[in-house]
Amino acid sequence: MVKAMKEDIRSLCRKADTIFIYGAGTVADILFLFLKQNEMQEKVEAFVVTKLEGNVVDKFGLKVLELSKSEEKLQEALVVIAVQAFLQDEIKRLLKERHISNCLCVDSEELLNDFYEELYKEPICKYKILFQNQSGVGYGGNPKYLAEKLLELDKEEKLELVWAVSQYRKGFPERVRQVLYGSEEYYQELATAKVWVDNSRKAYSTRKREGQFYIQAWHGAAPIKRVEADVQDKLPEFYIEGAKHDSEMADVFLSGSEFYTELYRKSFWYQGPILKVGLPRHDVFWKKDAIRDKIHEFYDIGKDVGIVLYAPTFRSNYKKECYDLDLDGVRRALENRFQKPFQMMVSRHPVNYQEYSFQTDAHYLFTGDYDDFQELLAAADVLITDYSGCMYDFSYTNRPVFLYQKDYEEYLQDRNFYIPMEKLPYIKAHSNEELKEAIERYDEKTYRSELNAFMGSMGNYDTGDASEKVAEYIREHMICF
Repeated sequence: MVKAMKEDIRSLCRKADTIFIYGAGTVADILFLFLKQNEMQEKVEAFVVTKLEGNVVDKFGLKVLELSKSEEKLQEALVVIAVQAFLQDEIKRLLKERHISNCLCVDSEELLNDFYEELYKEPICKYKILFQNQSGVGYGGNPKYLAEKLLELDKEEKLELVWAVSQYRKGFPERVRQVLYGSEEYYQELATAKVWVDNSRKAYSTRKREGQFYIQAWHGAAPIKRVEADVQDKLPEFYIEGAKHDSEMADVFLSGSEFYTELYRKSFWYQGPILKVGLPRHDVFWKKDAIRDKIHEFYDIGKDVGIVLYAPTFRSNYKKECYDLDLDGVRRALENRFQKPFQMMVSRHPVNYQEYSFQTDAHYLFTGDYDDFQELLAAADVLITDYSGCMYDFSYTNRPVFLYQKDYEEYLQDRNFYIPMEKLPYIKAHSNEELKEAIERYDEKTYRSELNAFMGSMGNYDTGDASEKVAEYIREHMICF
């Protein structure tokens, strides 16, 4: 098995009848685009990954297959391993075990260098800003609120705002242009934008050129589950290398609290500037009444009906047994406690691909058609989650948070917490029956007193105007508009 240079790849792929690309990240994307430039994309039958769990299911209109389910096909084709160099040996070993020998590894550095060198022939557009929300989820998070403030302040309409999405969506402002994440056009936008705004890690293979600025508007805010270097032993090597590279590229991190400022320094492999002005997405909680009206209208919910939002986080082991909330029973308990009707709504974490195991006749609304999770939080009267950091965001509403933690001991071993769960002010339950009883016993005065004391201890920066402060920082340091 050889590591092929660009000319070798071109020659060997021309001789092949069928090609499988092993990988589903940036290197695989760029290899496909390279084959497309050489009019060989029709030979690519599919992408292959070691495990499908947690990966996308299609790329460029082709399926992403799991290795264990495609061994026979691979034995009859050319397999091109298109991943970062530090991952290639493990994949070569897996293929050898399965007697798949017609393989080659791309020289990822050469491929990436040539690809970006070609893109860099185009000049940087001095008013262009490229936004991403969780690698293509949609219009939401810190990037959304920053984008809207920039549009408001851009009186002369100089700015060109581009948003990377996994699929084209409705609901974007007229002046925000969508581009498909991972497409050829996406990389062109990435190479020519003056500013990048992202709230998750960019891939290790991403290259920032001189004259570009990168704002890391991280999606985390809560002092709950451990992240980054604090769970380094649980993270795959490719993520750690990508995270370090992302922090090296970043020109500024956004922070919402003293807790997170210290965490960036300690655990994010980052020593650069930190903008301590709060998080743009938290601004929505200073407008929660108007947002509540908007959500009620969108879902056609009566104004006298309360909203309970169930928003659990993902599990790294992809188990689904923990998502068995008794939706109807919880809703009835809330109605008994608060003496009004409730509508149950269910949200899915952006990297949670597991099916929820609710009762088949449960009554609820799934929020998958609504991009902005922050607005759902601002509108909800009650939040039910498990270990998700959204409990912290929701705390700005002063409304009750109930934690349904059926797999508490198992999750504790997997991630652990910065603050012991028993010291958090939120109301906890380990079974459906415990949860319903906790709802019936809910004491608002005690809960709010404990919540306010906890939030006061975090050193929060938010005052409802973080979006404006970050936009002004861009105007002062990055783009004059």
